Amino acid sequence: MSAILADMAEDKFSVVDIEQDFLLKVLNPYRDHCRYLKRAYFEQHENQGVPGMLMKGEFSIDRSCYIDDTGHFNAVEYNICYNQIAYLHLGYCIKHGLIPELGLYNQESFFEKQLSHFLIANISSGFQSLLNAKHFYGTFGIHSLKKTSKCTFIKTYCYFYDDEVGKSKGEVMLAILHP
Repeated sequence: MSAILADMAEDKFSVVDIEQDFLLKVLNPYRDHCRYLKRAYFEQHENQGVPGMLMKGEFSIDRSCYIDDTGHFNAVEYNICYNQIAYLHLGYCIKHGLIPELGLYNQESFFEKQLSHFLIANISSGFQSLLNAKHFYGTFGIHSLKKTSKCTFIKTYCYFYDDEVGKSKGEVMLAILHP
């Protein structure tokens, strides 16, 4: 047990606030009222590689983009929020050259291909308790990557939570086509 605690104490990580200009550029394809991700920061744990890189964000859904107010966060909103934090994470990592498997991309090609080449191949989300959509948080991370001749498959996870007991989590397989 003391070895586990020692490892946890030595877990060094850095945190970088995402500049608002970069966040807005990533969210540019979304309509103004659908930009749910408000603030974010990138957390990188030393010696953990790509799985040690997390994007954490603060969200707010003042009104749903497609339905009358349900009073809670739902599956469609999970998907939209997932997309926003995933795009931000991948865009940031590409900008800084942090994911070798996406090395064919640069910042310009990311923004050019963001919608056409970053595809959800499979998505699964679950809701443990009602989440307050007016103010909540999210964490995005990568489990694994596999580069093929035509694309890179990225197994990801994302969970959302609020200041009370609201929780939602899911896993998504992304297929990133080569530029």
